[in-house]
Parts: sequence; structure tokens; C-alpha cells
Amino acid sequence: MKNPGKILGISFMILTVGGLIYLSVGISSGHEVKIYSIAVEGENHFSKEQYLSYANLAEKQNYENLSLQIIKDRIEKHPYIQNADVRFTEAGKVLIKIREKVFDSILLDKGNQYLITDNLQLLPLFSDTKKINYPVISNAFFGSQPVALSSMKKNLDVVTASKIISAVKLANPDLEKDFSAIDLQSGGEIILYLSSTDYPIMIGRGNEIRKVIYFNTLWQSLKGKEINNYLDYVDLRYGGHVFLGITDSTNGLVKNIDAGHNKS
Repeated sequence: MKNPGKILGISFMILTVGGLIYLSVGISSGHEVKIYSIAVEGENHFSKEQYLSYANLAEKQNYENLSLQIIKDRIEKHPYIQNADVRFTEAGKVLIKIREKVFDSILLDKGNQYLITDNLQLLPLFSDTKKINYPVISNAFFGSQPVALSSMKKNLDVVTASKIISAVKLANPDLEKDFSAIDLQSGGEIILYLSSTDYPIMIGRGNEIRKVIYFNTLWQSLKGKEINNYLDYVDLRYGGHVFLGITDSTNGLVKNIDAGHNKS
């Protein structure tokens, strides 16, 4: 008499192997497995629907003759996507796991807006992009019009701004949250801005990282103090000194006060 458990085990193994062969044949041939649904995971700056629409994968009538490789090629053409893993989860169902590029800042240039990645790649900024609370870089010097998808590693202004942003991140997570903008003044002296205050932080050119670290110390001592209501500017441009422009409450004039020497 045959063992029913053994028969069931063998049957299950045959079905499993058969299913894997079926899927693998579909993957290798690209067209033998009909696709009925496509799902997306890992999206952050674009919705699933937006990514699928960009890749012309939103409508099921466009699924005919699709293969995993075609889906991968289309989805990875989106400028925000670093790479995508595309596979069948079961017969007819495809899952796209995307990994987005890491954004570092927003660049403004002559009315155009771009994203800059942590690898200094320039990307177009689409109007319906989500979660873009990044520092804004303005007035960078360009010899010619910047081109989307190009590298900014040879642009001195953009590289300098990126180093400043990295220094802020390393110096203090709270300062990073408050940090809002870098004005490069077309190769001129650099000015920084925070979202919680109105006064500019003038750091000029040279030793930018050291000045950011020193300003972090000053910022922590000023946080929540009434003096912030009277500050007109913070100036770290000269000889390692920090000058505070303070509005005199009695006459409205701005006084330039040496707040100390930067020994760092």
C-alpha cells in the first residue's frame, strides 16, 4: 500500500518545481507569462501611480508583450530612480522594488529648478515631486546653462555648497533641520540662511567648513534668546572674528559688535 503522505509530498514538490519552471521560462523568454498587474514598492518622492505613468505602465492595455526586462528598462529611465528590482511574485503579477537617488539640495538657476543628488548629479525637479525639504542653492556661477542629468563635480560653486551642507549635517542635526539656503552670489561671498531667523550669516570665501562649525557653537548659545529679535546679521568673514549686527532698540541703528575670536 502506498504511503499517502509520501504521495502528497511528491505531488507538492512537482507542483512547486513546475511553477518555478513556468515562471523562469516566462522570465527568460519575456513574453510567455502574461502580465495582469504591476505593483511598486520603495517610492518616496513620486507616487506609485506617477512612476507607472512615466514608464507607460499605468494602463493594463499596455501590458501586452511586456517582459521583466522591458519593465526594468522603462522604470529606470526615470531621473529619480537609481535602480529597480523587477520580478514575478506569482503568475501574472509583477513587483517593482525601486531605489531612489539620494537628494541633497535644490538648485535655482535663471528661473529653473533642479535637484542635486549626494553624488552631485543634476536632476530635473518635477512640479509634483513630494518631500523636497532640502536647502536651496542660488546664484551659483555657471559658464554655460546647466544641463539636467549632468555631473556638477567640476563646478566649484556647487561643490563648495555641497561641502557646506555636509558640514552642517555633521555639526548638528538641529542646525541641519533649520538650515534653509545658500546664496553663492555668482562666485562672490557666500551667505547662509536659516528658516527660523531673518538675519543672514555671512561666511565669505575660504575656510567654509571651519566657519560652519564655529557658527554652530554660536547658534546653540543664541537659540531661544531675545537677542535674536535684534540681530541684523552674523558676519564670520574677517580674521577668524565673529561680528554681530545688532539693532539698537532705542534708535533703530545697527551696531557692529565683535562677538569673539574663532580659534577653531
